[in-house]
Amino acid sequence: RLAVAQSDNIVFVYKLGSKWGDKKTICNKFLRNVSITCMCWPAKRPNEIVFGLADGQVMVGVLQNNKAFRLFSTDSYVVSMAPSPSGHGFISGHLDGKVYKYGFKDRGSPIP
Repeated sequence: RLAVAQSDNIVFVYKLGSKWGDKKTICNKFLRNVSITCMCWPAKRPNEIVFGLADGQVMVGVLQNNKAFRLFSTDSYVVSMAPSPSGHGFISGHLDGKVYKYGFKDRGSPIP
């Protein structure tokens, strides 16, 4: 699968074939009302994609039901994200210089 955040405020997840010429299909999409600025896909969370928004929100898109949920909100534009080495979390960098660490405990529950 391949995830792409587009300028029309939508994250599309495509299913790719195993060969270059195979058909590509959209299997998920997550529409927001503000710009999507970055995203990452933690390795141990194959059915959840994390993305940041221009208004400071950090969201998770759940591929099984095509729903997005807010993980947390800040007052600063999300400029970067990277998955954790464990594959169970991520960090996000914000325009105000702050970095936030987030970890998933079980099926979407945060680690404080």
